[in-house]
Amino acid sequence: MKRLSAVLIAVVLMSLAAPGEGTTDTYYMNTAVQSNPSQIQNTQAIGGGNAVSSATSDSVAWAGGGSASSYAEGATSGSTSVLLFSPVSNSNYKSRVPPLTTYPPYLPMWNHGGWGTIKAYFPNGPTSHDRVYERVFDPANEDDMREVRGILRSLPYTGPIKLLGGVLNGVGKLFGGPDKSHHGRGFDIANSLIRDRRPDGKPLLVFIDSYIDPLRLEEEGYAYVGRMSLEGDHDRNWDQVYNAAVAEALPWDVDILLISGGMKGVTVGATTSLSGGGGYSQTNYSLSLLGGRTKGVTEGKGEAVMSATGYRYCPEMLDRRRIPAALYDRIRVRPQVAAAVSNPNGTAPQAVAMPVAAARPQAAAMTEEEYVPLTEPTPDRVTGAEVSQDLYRMAFP
Repeated sequence: MKRLSAVLIAVVLMSLAAPGEGTTDTYYMNTAVQSNPSQIQNTQAIGGGNAVSSATSDSVAWAGGGSASSYAEGATSGSTSVLLFSPVSNSNYKSRVPPLTTYPPYLPMWNHGGWGTIKAYFPNGPTSHDRVYERVFDPANEDDMREVRGILRSLPYTGPIKLLGGVLNGVGKLFGGPDKSHHGRGFDIANSLIRDRRPDGKPLLVFIDSYIDPLRLEEEGYAYVGRMSLEGDHDRNWDQVYNAAVAEALPWDVDILLISGGMKGVTVGATTSLSGGGGYSQTNYSLSLLGGRTKGVTEGKGEAVMSATGYRYCPEMLDRRRIPAALYDRIRVRPQVAAAVSNPNGTAPQAVAMPVAAARPQAAAMTEEEYVPLTEPTPDRVTGAEVSQDLYRMAFP
């Protein structure tokens, strides 16, 4: 029985192999994968300063498959894969301190009201007793002239060019010109006085304008002959500027000089700067190749500022300058007057417009007429309480 089973198995195997004898089966498989991605990123961030950030990323990936062969007797396969990735990123967004500028430092200036209606203290300002500046200067008096010239000539010239001007002034004085030796000694002077030479022996009266009425001067026959403005440096005091104003007015025909002015507070110091340089800046510091320097004291000094108005006694000049009264009366401004109509019912009076031609004579009459006091009431007509005449005129003008 066992032998029969073995024979049957061999016969079956031989029958299965008999149809495939002489044939061959071949299988092929090819796989190819390729990837090439590319990515670019740009980023910019702005915060407390200027910042720029730039990032670049490149990515390359490549994969290639092999070939596989399979036979009935066996199989062969192969695979290859390559990946390349090289990112690049650059960024700089830190704020930097700017370099120092090369502009010159600036020292400010303040204006203050001074001598006159408002008095302020300055070490080089006027004395508190300003009436000492109201006085007489007589050119024929040697003491007065020596006093003025001695104060002014003690001041040095402010530069070689001003010194040259003083020398030329001495030459002009020899030929009869006015003495201007005080020019160039620290004063800025603008003079608009009429250039009429002063007669011999005529004195100069100096007043403070706050105590003088210019209308009364005109009534007394004094005509306006010009104005002067003076400003001294911070190292000149008020008395020196005052004497410079007197020396400026003495050569010309001026009888009265009205002075006023004040002190201008300034910052005394110096500035030093050189332009055209550069600098280097970093995140936490900066350097400047050419820096600046300033030095000063605020309101430590003052500059005397004075204005002087000249008057001369000359009624003929006033008559020559005066506008004709007839013309002035025709073109002057007149107030417009409206008459009030009383209402018996007790209501408020209504204003009635009047023609301009009728209003002008009435306005002229009102301005020219004088006040006529009311007659006192007789005793037989007095009734009730007694009323003051001033109150009565205020109630019924």
